[in-house]
Amino acid sequence: MKKSLITVFAILGLLLAACGGSEYDAEIEEVIDLYKNDDTAMMWMDEEQITRDNADISVYEGGRYIKIGFFDLEDEDKTVRYEFYERNGDDYEWLPRMNQTDDRLGLVNREIDYREQKSIEI
Repeated sequence: MKKSLITVFAILGLLLAACGGSEYDAEIEEVIDLYKNDDTAMMWMDEEQITRDNADISVYEGGRYIKIGFFDLEDEDKTVRYEFYERNGDDYEWLPRMNQTDDRLGLVNREIDYREQKSIEI
C-alpha cells in the first residue's frame, strides 16, 4: 500500500511540475514585451496577435539566445516571422541582421535548451 501511495504522489508531482511552465518564463515574457515595443515588428501584425499563445519560441545556451516568431493570423499559410534576441547582462537586446534566412550565429545548428510551439488552427 505504501509503495502505491508513493508512486501516485510521484506521478502527481511530475504532472504538476510539467504544468508549471518553463524555467525561462521571465526571459520569454521580457522578449515578448520587447517585440511589442518594436515599431518595425508592429508594422506587419496587430498587437493582439503578439502573445505567447501565438508564438514559436526556442531558447539556446541556457537562455543566452531566444528565437521568437509569431504566426501571422491574416496569412492563410500561417507564416511565422522570427526575430532573435541575446541576453546582455540582465536584459535582452534584439539582434539586428539576424533572421530565419540570415542566421549569422548558426543557432539553427545548435541544441535547443527549451522549445515552445503553440498550435494554431488552420
